[in-house]
Amino acid sequence: MQVEPNVVITEFIINMDNVYHDYDNTNLDVSERVKEQAQSLDEHDVPFYVLTNSPDQVVDKDKFHIVNIELFQHYSGISIFFYRLLMAYDFLQAHPEFDNIQDDTLYMGDEWGLLGDTWIINTNNSPYFIKKFIAEHQMLPTVNMGLIIGTRAILLEFLGIILKLITESSLKIQQGDESAALGKYDMEIGNYVAYRYFADRLVHGREVSTILQGFQSTSSAWFKHK
Repeated sequence: MQVEPNVVITEFIINMDNVYHDYDNTNLDVSERVKEQAQSLDEHDVPFYVLTNSPDQVVDKDKFHIVNIELFQHYSGISIFFYRLLMAYDFLQAHPEFDNIQDDTLYMGDEWGLLGDTWIINTNNSPYFIKKFIAEHQMLPTVNMGLIIGTRAILLEFLGIILKLITESSLKIQQGDESAALGKYDMEIGNYVAYRYFADRLVHGREVSTILQGFQSTSSAWFKHK
């Protein structure tokens, strides 16, 4: 099987409540929404795959692809951001040809703050095991799942652990434990999994991405992070 060069994969889910951003995501033109990113990647001859739950917006043109991924909507108490991760997991499972980067290293975007002072992580009702982990690792930099890079194998490992946590949470909710809901705590789960299972394989910082919302006009980082 021919191995693809490095590719960029993103997800664009429509017609689902976005808990962090107050805008209407119904009946959107996915091609138009990712146009700027597609043009940037095309300049560098990088294949771009946009995963969406909209079956009528499929595109397969040169190195630009919009791929329909059917969502499994029977998990309990998870947000749109967890569905994005599940969508990426399903796509990578189906495409063993995507593998051309340094082995056994997980690259992620990061933020200005530490786990102990990132408000979105600390001011919520996330499950106890998350709160306990954050409290014990307050001085670690906050990583951000808006940018995750790695071989197909390590991405499947990372996303597979999150899938396992979602499945366990869903089961506990069905058994009556509402406190197990992962809800909108995707950032907390991302940091928990990254540092608990990949601490010695995790790379982040200015080589990987620009400063989150730093509006840098010039940077040697691989990716611009918002």
